[in-house]
Amino acid sequence: MGLPNVMNTGRSGMVAAKAAIATTGHNIANANVEGYSRQRVQQTTDVPRAIGPKAFIGTGTLISRVDRLNDPYIEKQIRNATRDLANLEEKDIALKQTEDIFNEMGGDGLNRLISRFFNEFRKLENEPSSEAVRQSVREASQSMINDFHRIRKELEGVRTHIDSRLEGHVAEINALTEEVKDLNIKIKTQEVGGASPNDLLDQRDQALKKLASYMDLSMHTDTDGGYIVDIRGVGPLITGGAAEKFSVHRSPADERGKPEGAYDIKSTASALAVVTHQLQGGKLGGLLEVRDQTLSQVMERLDDLASTIVDSVNEIHQQGFTRNGAQGVSFFKPIEINQASSAANFIELSDSIQSSVNNIAAAAAPSSPGDNRIAIAISRLQYQPLLEGGRATVDDYYNSIVSNVGVASARTRSALTQQKDIHTQLNKMRDQIAGVSIDEETANLLQFQHVFDASAKVIQVADEMLKTVLDIKRG
Repeated sequence: MGLPNVMNTGRSGMVAAKAAIATTGHNIANANVEGYSRQRVQQTTDVPRAIGPKAFIGTGTLISRVDRLNDPYIEKQIRNATRDLANLEEKDIALKQTEDIFNEMGGDGLNRLISRFFNEFRKLENEPSSEAVRQSVREASQSMINDFHRIRKELEGVRTHIDSRLEGHVAEINALTEEVKDLNIKIKTQEVGGASPNDLLDQRDQALKKLASYMDLSMHTDTDGGYIVDIRGVGPLITGGAAEKFSVHRSPADERGKPEGAYDIKSTASALAVVTHQLQGGKLGGLLEVRDQTLSQVMERLDDLASTIVDSVNEIHQQGFTRNGAQGVSFFKPIEINQASSAANFIELSDSIQSSVNNIAAAAAPSSPGDNRIAIAISRLQYQPLLEGGRATVDDYYNSIVSNVGVASARTRSALTQQKDIHTQLNKMRDQIAGVSIDEETANLLQFQHVFDASAKVIQVADEMLKTVLDIKRG
């Protein structure tokens, strides 16, 4: 083996050490980049040279590849955990807003105002001829009506907020699908030459994690290594270099809880186009569940409560006589059939009651100043099982509305806490495999520096030996 070959051996060590130092520096520079996987230079021995029938001498080292330290199974688990965490976070935000609407800590809530409404009729029992008490009855009634309107309006506000978030999320999904599609193309182009585009693979994994946070997706690679992303129950979202698109549009109410004028979600991935009720999990699934199930149920029950109060009070009040001897006067404006689905918005005092408190009927017979039977009958409505097929009173029914919201919110918060722990633990597992340790990389940097210096020393020694040989020949 000639001295030039020894130099080449030293040179190969320097090249390998230089590549290792560059890769280590790349790791250190990207230590704080989210989703980055540390890289390692893999080396293999060069083809040895024969120096005899049974003797071979090594000729140095070759860089075989630069590996990306990453566990696909852990990445899949993190994507699933991210989806579940995002789902609970979106639900928690919407349910917290809903829960705050029914919060009565800061003053009179609807429950107290309904009780006050019936209590004022009890006062009217004792003083059926008092105009001042009648004023209190009307005032209490208007306060109750105003709170029905407030709650209904604020619930609609939560629903509007959900729709605005859906619109924003759809735009983000479209941007992410384009990013993954473009990365698929770039990765395939670079892999044709046999190299592993590690940084692009990290970028694609990170984009897929973000994409998985929006809905339930399944992912696998095709024969060329490109990612195929499917929406469960819908169809393909990304196939190699092709990506589908989402859009939103307002549409009529449907039988599955979607309210009138709320957003439907369309996708070019489905032959049916509208995929609102097929989307599960993630941010979209969480928001749609709250909007179309939780909120729709709460608003429907609130409307039922308002309708029941209007109908039951009017039924009794119309049988009574006002101070002027008139009969058949409605206390509330009747809820029309086309208003029933939004009764809490349309509950109002009748024109007669608004014009004069003397039109409030307390007596069951005309010209009976001390007659209080109608006032008694209305006040007793509070404790009669008027709702849920005769199983719930007005108080019970309203309390069940508030309780259901509170239970759903508490359940979501508890699940969210657990899911955060799971997500954190999975990320720690990923960091142990793929994360960058500055201390470890610094130690590696010193090691590769010594390898580089030692390889350079080999070349220096070979050069000195070559000079010695040349000097001998000259002599």
